[in-house]
Amino acid sequence: MSRKKNKMERLNQSRLLARVKAQSGMDTTDPDIRPPSGAVLANKDELSHNNTYGGLPRFYIDKVVVCRNCGTEEIWAAGRQKWWYEVAKGNINTRAVLCRSCREAKRQK
Repeated sequence: MSRKKNKMERLNQSRLLARVKAQSGMDTTDPDIRPPSGAVLANKDELSHNNTYGGLPRFYIDKVVVCRNCGTEEIWAAGRQKWWYEVAKGNINTRAVLCRSCREAKRQK
């Protein structure tokens, strides 16, 4: 990859991280908040397996994950969150703690 392409890729990644960090304080359970662009709407019927007193999310937004092992910042995409919580039936209180490369390395062991 050329240096210019590499630089542009790093710049785009840093802009994306900045946008995601700016949205990080948003409460996805609040009925008065309009979902931002890029948000993925949640299906309440698919979240019924969660027995919680707290509210269930109305939508998913990209979140920043700081890897527990290597400390790199990575984006946990809204679509992947929807899959985890609704298709794989993950608990709504769980969060990603490892980056993709550390998860791959852990799976290889």
